[in-house]
Amino acid sequence: MNESKGAVDSGLMSGKTERTTLKLSDKLKLSSSIQQNTKFALNKSITTVEVRKSKKRRDIDNIEQASVVLQNDNVYQSDGDNNTLTIQEQISRMNALQNANIHEKKEEVSDDQTDKKEEVTNAETVGLLPVEENVNTDLVIEEGHSEKVEEVIEESVIEDQPNLEHLDVIEEKNGPNQSGDQNVDNSIVDLLQSKAVEEKKLKKYEKEHEEKKGNPKKGVSNHMYSKHVKLVIEEELEDNNKQIIQTHKTRKNRSVSSIKNKITRKVLIPKKITVQELASNMSERVKDVQNMLFQMGRRDIKPNDFLDSDQAAIIVEAFNHTFKLVNDGKLEDDLYSDGNDKELLPRAPVVTVMGHVDHGKTSLLDAIRESNVADGEFKGITQHIGAYQIILDGDKRITFIDTPGHEAFTAMRACGTNVTDIVVLVVAADDGIMPQTIESINHVKAANVAMIVAVNKIDKHDANLDKITNSLLNHGVVAESLGGDVIVVPVSAKEKINLDQLKSSILLMAELLELKAIYNTRASGVVIESKIDKNCGVVATLIVQKGTLKSGDIIVVGHNSYGKVRNMFNSDGRSQKVAIPSMPVKVLGLNNVPNSGSSFIVVDSEKQARELINYRQELFNASLEENAKSKMDASNILACDVVDELNVILKCDVMGSVEAICYSISKITHEDIKLNVLYKGVGNVTKSDVLLAETSNSIILAFNVKADAQVKELAKQRCVEINHYSVIYDIIDDVKRILSSMLKPLQQEVQVGALAIRKVFSSGNAGSVLGCYVTSGVVKKGSLVKLIRNNTIIHEGKIKVLRRFKDDVKEVSSGFECGILLDYSKEIYPESDIINVLEVIEEVRVIK
Repeated sequence: MNESKGAVDSGLMSGKTERTTLKLSDKLKLSSSIQQNTKFALNKSITTVEVRKSKKRRDIDNIEQASVVLQNDNVYQSDGDNNTLTIQEQISRMNALQNANIHEKKEEVSDDQTDKKEEVTNAETVGLLPVEENVNTDLVIEEGHSEKVEEVIEESVIEDQPNLEHLDVIEEKNGPNQSGDQNVDNSIVDLLQSKAVEEKKLKKYEKEHEEKKGNPKKGVSNHMYSKHVKLVIEEELEDNNKQIIQTHKTRKNRSVSSIKNKITRKVLIPKKITVQELASNMSERVKDVQNMLFQMGRRDIKPNDFLDSDQAAIIVEAFNHTFKLVNDGKLEDDLYSDGNDKELLPRAPVVTVMGHVDHGKTSLLDAIRESNVADGEFKGITQHIGAYQIILDGDKRITFIDTPGHEAFTAMRACGTNVTDIVVLVVAADDGIMPQTIESINHVKAANVAMIVAVNKIDKHDANLDKITNSLLNHGVVAESLGGDVIVVPVSAKEKINLDQLKSSILLMAELLELKAIYNTRASGVVIESKIDKNCGVVATLIVQKGTLKSGDIIVVGHNSYGKVRNMFNSDGRSQKVAIPSMPVKVLGLNNVPNSGSSFIVVDSEKQARELINYRQELFNASLEENAKSKMDASNILACDVVDELNVILKCDVMGSVEAICYSISKITHEDIKLNVLYKGVGNVTKSDVLLAETSNSIILAFNVKADAQVKELAKQRCVEINHYSVIYDIIDDVKRILSSMLKPLQQEVQVGALAIRKVFSSGNAGSVLGCYVTSGVVKKGSLVKLIRNNTIIHEGKIKVLRRFKDDVKEVSSGFECGILLDYSKEIYPESDIINVLEVIEEVRVIK
């Protein structure tokens, strides 16, 4: 701006004509030296403002500026109050100065006047002010003459088509003797005439507006083009004019909205989808989708409610979108097949230690890991599944899985997950082959995995290795010493004998199996154990079988659990960022406790995880319905009587214990009683468990979990039984005892005496009074008797009254006479009828 002022001043002083382009915000002010040379003083600065083109106006690239060359003495006079003459006086003076050039430029001037009249007419039509925003300022300063400032204010009818232009200020310096009458341009005359018309309209508007409001503005400058007048006019806009502008903006927004609604999207529809997800896929409001469902007859529909693919397709078509049905099963297949063509690399073997109870499985693992886990187990019995990884010399690794017997291994095999590569079958040298050892051998054969036999406790004096190898031969396990392919290693966990030989045998077996896996792909594997920790929430122990699991990955586990891996820990409790194949890790971040043996896989997003969970849950529910239907059909075929039921609520510390207990108690069966596990879960006993037990008439079995004082008090008030256990075998024995107590005892009739009828004294509705002789045994009052005639029972009843002579007695022994009263009113023949005296003996049944 300072540079612009300097250019103007230099041009005026030097007498040269210069052209300077100013920005819209620049302001010009005459210097003091120039003001002294002129006969008037310019009191206000000149501000350049925007010039906007009208919508109906012809396109003009540049606004030509007219140079006004006026003689100082003839055009302007210095006045004490006003620096300039009025427009009317200027026009009257200029009319005298017109010359012959007016005829040559008549058409051009006529066109300019026509354009301006159209602009004024358009402004009046839409109700806007004839002068509102934009001013075009021309400044011509001539040395020795007065100053003329011209401002052309144009109005923009349409707000969204602004056309901003810089204005040019032309400064010309002419000789002092040049005549003003010869240099007046005729176009300036027409320009001033149009301004006079604008001035009249503006004054008329101001007068009418002030009269209408009854509060005319005072102190407003008479200068019709002052920026202060502009501000006053903007403030005085009528309400209806403002509403016109606001309505214009609203219509603009509506047009944008209508364009958005016309967009057609292709929506992917799975077998089941929630209302909220469907609305999000269509970019529609949930409320609109709910209204559409309401019209279809689905009342009280919520955003999280599921729709099947048919209903979703109808909704999509109703919103003028297209759809494509998605097969979630194909999605799962694609996830598991991803990366199968990548390079295979060696991985560590996964070894499961199995065997009979108390044969030293955990102790053997402690000796290998140089830890002491067995001392932490209650009564030295393993209650949980443990997964550990050891590092041997040469950076070789072995992953061990310690199971509580064979139940967990069976659950994993039933889920179709053969996570185990090698099974180490532990056999105690002093006990030999036990029933659970035989079951473990059968499971190994069914899973088709390699096996190594570790004969433990060889440090005992009664250890017999040859006897054990011969016993294994009877079950199809042929040791290498007998010409077979099964490695038998004698070890001692207590004395740490031959542990290195066992490790070497495992590594040798792993090399023969050529165990490999893909590392550079999405991770997948198996859940070994899961539980709820009061500090960390759901904790799941996983073994990666394929790919690399990273912290932050989103995993789907089984049919009921998914989440983001917030943190991972290895078997030593250290934080782990990545887990490679065959590595066991504990994972935090799942939303539910998964079942042991369930498979997991990494997905791309939480949305994909929910879709996969919905698909798996649908398959799981379908299988449950099929099983329930088959059981119902079987019960209808058998048409059996209603049996007693024992309802159980099972709470354990880890999910592996839940499955092991459920598997064990499911084998406790009896034809006269039924065991129902209404609910099974992980964590301490809660008030909800107590209320559920009260409603369903159930007992609560708490395994390695506690119940706080409030829960115990509530259970006492509601008469709910809570049984606590620490060993898995104690809970099985207790369930058998409870079931046995519910069984009705067996009743057996035993003959304890016999009576010969000597005489019938009376017979009637009250019964028959008989005189009898006790031939054998003892007759008691209330004893069960059978009246037999010709080897046919004609009556069964009880002895109501027993007397000897006239005295009531409790019993009569053999060889004595007595009188009895039977509730039998028909005819009795003493010669042929006999009475047998019976006693009912109850036999208590026990479930073994």
